Amino acid sequence: MVLIGVWANRNWILGNWIKEVKLRHPSNFKLWWVPSIYAGKRKLEKYIRVPIPKAKAYFFSYPTIFRFYLEKKPKKFINNSLVLYPHNEPEMGSVFEQVELLNKAHKVYFYCKQDAENLVLNGLKKEKIVIANCAVDNDCVLDHKETREQKTIILASKFGPRKGAELLPGIVMKLPDWNFIVMGRGWGNFLKQEKLLNIPNFTYVQFNKKNRSKYFSKAKIFLSLSNLEGGPVPLIESMALGVIPISTSTGFSPEFIKDGTNGYLLPLNPDPDFVVSKIVSVDELSESPEFSVALLTWDRIARLTYNDLLSITN
Repeated sequence: MVLIGVWANRNWILGNWIKEVKLRHPSNFKLWWVPSIYAGKRKLEKYIRVPIPKAKAYFFSYPTIFRFYLEKKPKKFINNSLVLYPHNEPEMGSVFEQVELLNKAHKVYFYCKQDAENLVLNGLKKEKIVIANCAVDNDCVLDHKETREQKTIILASKFGPRKGAELLPGIVMKLPDWNFIVMGRGWGNFLKQEKLLNIPNFTYVQFNKKNRSKYFSKAKIFLSLSNLEGGPVPLIESMALGVIPISTSTGFSPEFIKDGTNGYLLPLNPDPDFVVSKIVSVDELSESPEFSVALLTWDRIARLTYNDLLSITN
């Protein structure tokens, strides 16, 4: 059984997924990295050939990798493959192109129900679907040297056009007595442009496992303003450490946030005043967030993957 990932993503969520599965089944699974271009973001992909080992079953960490190999040798991969679907991206093609492709997989592993339901409405067979969500990293643990700060908010993500960053300056300005932490790659230029780095209640840190545990142990609120997600995975990791989630209703946020009970759901592109009203209301919540994500372990993901791959070979 071969687990196929993109080389550039080997230290990111998609790469971590298949590494964690391989770790739990070392004798049954072979890990195979292919070049970044196979994610479909560059046209060079059609000129490059990287063969993968022969096996009875395959797990592809991204739909466009599956598409690339399926087009070359359809008999080898059709109905013999599991495909991970994190969230919709332009390089995947139209919804109908995605449906046509994914109906040729044995199973499709979705981060969230919203994406699965949308594709089913457009023709994806229900029996192909596995709502796998994701898992909380084993290294995401409470840092007992830190104390929970009652007025500290953290955003954790890589900077990008779908992250709702344009809403952040207005929210920060409306809450001068709250501390804000942004953790992630690529935020530097935006924060300089918006002069947020000059504000005493604002901190920017790079993402790494040590910082993740440190700042998730310190913050009271996890804030996500994204307009498109499959996860976000930092949401469930922060919830596992007791951080209260306030997130736009995208990805798997609605599956784990009980609005008004253990956190708050926001509409897409929310009004900053509405976001602020939820931030200042968190003490009204009645349930701790870690209970709703307790089952999201890598052992669970490994069992799902192993059982579905075995169903191909039996």
